[in-house]
Amino acid sequence: MKKIKYLLAAIALGSALTLSSCSDLMDLAPTTQYTEEMVFSDAALTQAFVNELYNNIMHGAKEHTLDGLTDDAYFTHNYGQKAVNETAVSESGLEWFNNDNNPFKWEFCFRGIRYANVVINNIDKVPPKQGYDLDRMKGEAHYLRAHMYHELLRGFGGVPIVTKDYTLDETEEMQQPRNTVRECLEFIVKDLEEAENYLPTTVSDSEIGRVTKYVATGLKARILLHVASPLYADRTINKLPCNQYDGDRQALYRAAKIAAVNVIENGPFKLVDCSTGTNTERAELFKAVITDKQNSEQMFVRNFGIDAGDANRMGLWHGPNGYHNWAGTTPTQDLVMAFEFEDGSLPQGMTKPGEYQVGNPYNGREPRFYGTVATDGNEWGRPRPADAQALDPTPKGRLQAGYYEVTDGDADITIELPTGGTVSFKGMNGIDTRKGPIEDWNGSWTGYYERKLIDCAVDAQYYKQAVPWTFMRLAEMYTIAAEASIELGELDDAAKYLDILRKRIGNVDTKTALTAQGKQFNQEDLREFVRHERRVEFAYESIRYFDVRRWMIADVTNSKPLTGILVIGRLKPGQTQNKPYIHNEEKYEYTYYVNPLGNENRRWDNKLYFAPIARDEMRRNPNLVQNPGME
Repeated sequence: MKKIKYLLAAIALGSALTLSSCSDLMDLAPTTQYTEEMVFSDAALTQAFVNELYNNIMHGAKEHTLDGLTDDAYFTHNYGQKAVNETAVSESGLEWFNNDNNPFKWEFCFRGIRYANVVINNIDKVPPKQGYDLDRMKGEAHYLRAHMYHELLRGFGGVPIVTKDYTLDETEEMQQPRNTVRECLEFIVKDLEEAENYLPTTVSDSEIGRVTKYVATGLKARILLHVASPLYADRTINKLPCNQYDGDRQALYRAAKIAAVNVIENGPFKLVDCSTGTNTERAELFKAVITDKQNSEQMFVRNFGIDAGDANRMGLWHGPNGYHNWAGTTPTQDLVMAFEFEDGSLPQGMTKPGEYQVGNPYNGREPRFYGTVATDGNEWGRPRPADAQALDPTPKGRLQAGYYEVTDGDADITIELPTGGTVSFKGMNGIDTRKGPIEDWNGSWTGYYERKLIDCAVDAQYYKQAVPWTFMRLAEMYTIAAEASIELGELDDAAKYLDILRKRIGNVDTKTALTAQGKQFNQEDLREFVRHERRVEFAYESIRYFDVRRWMIADVTNSKPLTGILVIGRLKPGQTQNKPYIHNEEKYEYTYYVNPLGNENRRWDNKLYFAPIARDEMRRNPNLVQNPGME
């Protein structure tokens, strides 16, 4: 008789997923092993096992994330992801693809799929029990299986479809070949439609984090759009038959649009209005869409309690070193220059090493910029730790990511300029630089810090943050509806959905922005516009990694030289400033240099459109075919 282990851990998940009948769970025997017969003879144990399924979906609140594998970010500590960015990966050297941070890690996804199969294949034999909804459990299992398959498809292409819970002695039966992308898509959609039949429309406040009918519809929209994209129609680079889609792509775009619009018009979600107040206030409202524990835009999130073993430590992992944080994933100059000005125009220049600007290049940007990226001179949100307050006594901290002249400076600052030559002066190294006095080894190489995913009021050196990880939010449905409309030639519809999304942040409408950028209201320019919109709207939400691949633009985005910013502050004539230094544009002339970073020799190889399957998996299953270039 097969055994399902570690149910005690599933029962403990009650702190994250509040169950209908906690008292019954508290009466369960204190054991770590339950047979299938036991689990599926008691609805309380079945519920606990279904709750545990959620833990098989990998969230992105990690030290290094998918964004470090894109043009949006650089992983400061230079391990794991560097090999991928330099294309040095294969079936025998998976590097980051074998990291537990990888949301489509083969081992984790198929383990979760196996457990989902156990539920789906046994749920109908569970006796009814007051306070437990067996139909809902069935819907959750179908959704969670679909979610894990959608991660596998996006990461690897076609993968084996497994619906049976194999025993250890069924070795040959387990050796299934890879199904095609089309077969995987149809399987995922079928699972999601089954989930729609059983899941509730909404959940109570105490159940935030459990999936609903419209989450299933939203995932359907996402995966339909994904497979409709150019990568799966390509036959020149995507040469492996199981990774090619051979159906009607226009029909997929139509189905994706229908599903997304269904969520927009019929779902219980609502965009958070971020359009009122000053630019700074609008930025904070936008940031709160991600950092709030609960809001109307959230569709599917992973909640964290501050005492949970896997609590969210993004503040520690990604925050500034001047707060004793680690600066794990930091924004690139390329991302910074992607954010519009308030009139809808795009910044010009300041993208190539050696380009520079005297005076603040960040003034007048749209609110999403200030909610996403922290730059030199920004308020962080809380006082400095005790050992840094003498250097920065401001009440909310002002980032010091540059190098500054001070009248009583005790350091001889000599900096090699990207334009050639050096500059020297008496001054100080900023607290948040890699030459600062607080954990210089953890400083950002790019000169920027990520802000969007961090509760800046938390002392992250010591405390965890109760910020959820967002798997899906309503804004994505607007961009899916817009992108599908563009590919269907329904341009006015595309503008309508984009305008709603942009209006909520107070941005100008699509046609005005296109004009400001010197573009036309046509399919080609709108296609680029919606791609740009997805980049800035969803920065650091683990979306761009898949976008640049499905659009087949990774050969451009992922081969750009890695750049950041070098900030030098010199006193204006007649001005003096003793320590402590505080950012002041009246006293200081700040020069911003685009700084080349030699930390990674970023390049692109078309083999990276799909991840490698581990050599051990290939050995266990000789019927698998490796993705091209990964042998």
